[in-house]
Amino acid sequence: MTAMRDATTETCEFRIAGRMSEELTRSFEPKAIRYEHGETVLLRDIGDDAELFGVISRCQTLRLRLTSLRRLSAEARSQGHDASPLS
Repeated sequence: MTAMRDATTETCEFRIAGRMSEELTRSFEPKAIRYEHGETVLLRDIGDDAELFGVISRCQTLRLRLTSLRRLSAEARSQGHDASPLS
């Protein structure tokens, strides 16, 4: 189930060490997936802190190593690259 994007939704980039299976990757409901430098890169819309921490917690539960987490700017989302650190 994918939430509709609204003004409070932000796109985050999750970098996870290794190449995740297609089934596992899809279960994170990403809007985009790529593989680079030995990492799985997921772009996903996040609606609030609870949803963000839920994704982080899921990574920990599955023993996935989250190597980077960034919030993408509106410009970066439209261009599909660049990001700012999540604060």
